[in-house]
Amino acid sequence: MYLSNLQLVMMAEISQEPSTGYDLSKSLLDKGWKASHQQIYRDLAKLNEQSLVSLSEVPQSGKPDKKLYLLNDAGKSMLAKALDIEPSVPRIQDEALVHLFLANGYYFEQLELQLRNAIACAEEQQHGNDTLLKLVITREIERLTADHRWVIRVLEEIAPGVFNTQAA
Repeated sequence: MYLSNLQLVMMAEISQEPSTGYDLSKSLLDKGWKASHQQIYRDLAKLNEQSLVSLSEVPQSGKPDKKLYLLNDAGKSMLAKALDIEPSVPRIQDEALVHLFLANGYYFEQLELQLRNAIACAEEQQHGNDTLLKLVITREIERLTADHRWVIRVLEEIAPGVFNTQAA
């Protein structure tokens, strides 16, 4: 059975404490994991369908019942198996490589600006005492910085005459 990274992270959170979708959304964001409410609720429904989590409805006065998710024995077993997986080095075949093959200089000029802004934004978030969040933000800054260095290299090393630098 395949589980997405988001599903594994949610199962790890639920294993620590039974949670609602709202609680998960908030705790994951606090730890630097970006996922929309729709992604979280969709994946919680999948985990429930796969019988990896149990759902308990908690009545609330004047509000809809609160859905509390708990990691059941099957979920605990699956989470334990996930700890045994060998790491893999990611293979990069992304949008930037497509635009490199298209000789789209305009794309790289814009990407350089976006990466510079993203690095500055991430650096502003680096304050605080939460070690896990600091590590997440540090990884993000290092990834963005590596991508930025690569984009600069692309812009410098590829002959300007090769690139199309006009917006499409």
